[in-house]
Amino acid sequence: MAGNIECVVQGADILGEVPLWCGRSQRLWWVDVRRPALQSYEPATGRHRAQRLAPELLVGSIALRETGGFLLATNHGLFLYDPDTGEAPRPLLNPEPDQPDNRLNDGKCDRRGRFWVGSMPDTRRTPEGRLYRLDPDHRCHVMLDDVVLPNSIAWSPDDRTMYFADTHRQVIWAFDYDLDDGAISNRRVFKDWTHQAGRPDGSTVDVDGCLWNAMVATGQLVRLTPEGRVDRIIQMPVTNPTCPAFGGAGLDTLYVTSHSQRIPELAREPLAGGLFALDVGVGGLPEPRFRG
Repeated sequence: MAGNIECVVQGADILGEVPLWCGRSQRLWWVDVRRPALQSYEPATGRHRAQRLAPELLVGSIALRETGGFLLATNHGLFLYDPDTGEAPRPLLNPEPDQPDNRLNDGKCDRRGRFWVGSMPDTRRTPEGRLYRLDPDHRCHVMLDDVVLPNSIAWSPDDRTMYFADTHRQVIWAFDYDLDDGAISNRRVFKDWTHQAGRPDGSTVDVDGCLWNAMVATGQLVRLTPEGRVDRIIQMPVTNPTCPAFGGAGLDTLYVTSHSQRIPELAREPLAGGLFALDVGVGGLPEPRFRG
């Protein structure tokens, strides 16, 4: 059973997403995609900070950089950003300059410092997105196409399995992963949710190798074993949790972002768009950094 579910930041994010823990700053970082902001929460003090970004820059995901600051995945490509300098994000590259209606969405780093990120049409649900791998030398590779809404990028603790979901298609896939080459193969269905009301959004993996997935539309946080079996279901106090991440000094707190968009009566769901903290009795893994 989960311990008490606490809303630690009642921020009413329109689309809160992609939380990650920084061991250096001892903060949890995440974004509001629709009201562009890079946010942080410091558990030791309870302090919440939100640094607004240019309204035209929709940040779908972030990665910590080994040299400091962040990599931002946006609707205008990839940017470098250090919130401590006060400078605006600096463009790195745009993998889809010919797709102005697309934006980059969910993204994560593997344990060799490569950044994996999916693209998607921002306002329609058509299979025009791709999955990219950005190497530390800034070379960018197309790894998959025919993507509608990319999410759930995560790896098993032994780096032999990579997970990836298309939220629109309601399927999470697993791939064999070659950490040395950054290659994926043997695509297979890990969990098919097509007969369920919920849709798989963001994911993280715990020290036992189980995948925690946030299910939008049903308010469920689901733990799946490495075999794809549902191990636990935690009902969240909001309809639309978006992504979990382990954090805290011992990586033993599970943080979950959420969204408030398309909820007709927010008064009935006052915590929508909040950041939540749970004790689920298991810990997570350190967040890899982009080595570029």
